[in-house]
Amino acid sequence: MLRLPIPEQLVSDLNLAAEKILSFDSAVRIFSHHDADGIAAGSILAKALVREERKFHLSIVSGISDEVIQWISKEKDRLVVFLDMGSGDIEALDSLGPEIIILDHHQPMDYSGTALEINSHRYGIDGTREASGSTMAFLLSLTMNSGNSNLAHLSLAGSTGDRQHVGGFRGINAKIAETGEKEGLLISRKGLNLRNVPLRRALSASYDPFVKGLSGREKEVEKLLEDLKIDGEKRASELYEDEEKRLGSILLLRLLKQGCRSDIVDELISKKYLVPSLNIYVSEIADYMDASAKKDSGVAVSMAMGDESSLYKAKELAEEYGEVVLKALLTLEKNRAKEMENIQWFWSYESEVASAQAGIGMQYLLNQEKPAFCLTETNDGKIKISARGTKYLISKGLNLTEVCRAASKVGGKGGGHDIASGCSIPAKKKKEFLEIADEIVGKQLKK
Repeated sequence: MLRLPIPEQLVSDLNLAAEKILSFDSAVRIFSHHDADGIAAGSILAKALVREERKFHLSIVSGISDEVIQWISKEKDRLVVFLDMGSGDIEALDSLGPEIIILDHHQPMDYSGTALEINSHRYGIDGTREASGSTMAFLLSLTMNSGNSNLAHLSLAGSTGDRQHVGGFRGINAKIAETGEKEGLLISRKGLNLRNVPLRRALSASYDPFVKGLSGREKEVEKLLEDLKIDGEKRASELYEDEEKRLGSILLLRLLKQGCRSDIVDELISKKYLVPSLNIYVSEIADYMDASAKKDSGVAVSMAMGDESSLYKAKELAEEYGEVVLKALLTLEKNRAKEMENIQWFWSYESEVASAQAGIGMQYLLNQEKPAFCLTETNDGKIKISARGTKYLISKGLNLTEVCRAASKVGGKGGGHDIASGCSIPAKKKKEFLEIADEIVGKQLKK
């Protein structure tokens, strides 16, 4: 059984949430976010409820829309749980009644209503780096039944999807990984952070890391492996120590040359966690959940809950998704971003990968001195924006939550984390919002 050191108030609130859920006679309504973290969070709670033989209805959504709020307001006998979302819309949710539970890790707002909000930040836990939505769902599942400790891999997969693994897990996540390893639920291994496929494919199809001159370029990869006298059919885990060192050194030098910051470069050779019961790495689970969630959330949830056929389907969807991400990054490499005084921005024409294009582009391709804003047009006359920074920019004062919440000044709304946030604005307000964002970021970075 996993024993985790968490604040007493968090223990108390988790007990209250567990009591509400387990004592509810009808189906618990669950809404969770449509990324790896949200899929993991939803799957953890769903699995926990299945084990308790409780009824539930899980929906994977892109956000708390008017449609979601209208549905809830019409239900009389209800208990609604929001996972990996809700803190940014808590006032609207609070008006729907007391039977609302929120488990979130995004920066919360000032609030004194009746909804039970269990947000990591409110307990002194950094929701950007130490705990994700799936972390909070996992803590709830343990409160419901300590036997749910074997869902630890889903918790870490969700956190990996939110990039909380970069530089090594911290805080509660680190304790979950450490305890999971001690109890045989996980096995750690340090090595090249490449996909577990033949190297010629792992390198040419790699988008995270995105290595200039190799990613998307099969002939260049073949030549590199030939020069290094490394068999392209080998997987990273099969390399001899000297082979791994030679290849790792070349990749590190290339990343440094293309301007990547040290924390990103250091991630090339890092600790990975194998789930022995599934013979799959936590990072792979994260990739499969994130990719399949964009195409078919049902496949993503089924895979996370242990359905073998869905695992194969999720792998296929991940391959397709990876190709689209790589294509988008190659386009960004060629066209670059438009720069303002304090920010940089670009259009994405692949809406399903816009957030990945923004985040990975910020790490490997773009100006490291300015946060990136990726814009995507929607069919309803709006623009969705994914904003991404780096640890370096955060250390200088950047807070993208504040920037994206300023979307309200132009009739939009947004929120998220200091390092990664998002918003939606009316299309005609693009120029005005970018100017507002540029001004706010300028003030933040000049503090």
